[in-house]
Amino acid sequence: MLALLAALPAAVASPVMAVVGFFAQVTVSPDSGGMPGGALAQKVLNWTSMAALWGSLASLLIGAMVWGISQHAGNGYQAGRGRTFAVAGAVGSLLAGLAPTIVNTLFAG
Repeated sequence: MLALLAALPAAVASPVMAVVGFFAQVTVSPDSGGMPGGALAQKVLNWTSMAALWGSLASLLIGAMVWGISQHAGNGYQAGRGRTFAVAGAVGSLLAGLAPTIVNTLFAG
């Protein structure tokens, strides 16, 4: 029984590796050079990224303002909401800035 359990991973891994080896032969080289509307698609992506950064900045500034004013006024609930908006703005700007790098890293990996 133990020999059967020991041989099971090898018996399962061999067909899986064969399938992976078969599909690993596919290559992709993304290039927008000949794509109709490629320049427009890039411009729309740039605009979207800029809008995400503006939204993140607005969230960060408004959240910090609400956080500070509410904390000063003694309203802990609203101060927590302001802190949430400020942190969300910071995380949003981080993700907007890192999105192209994340996609390129996942594609290259």
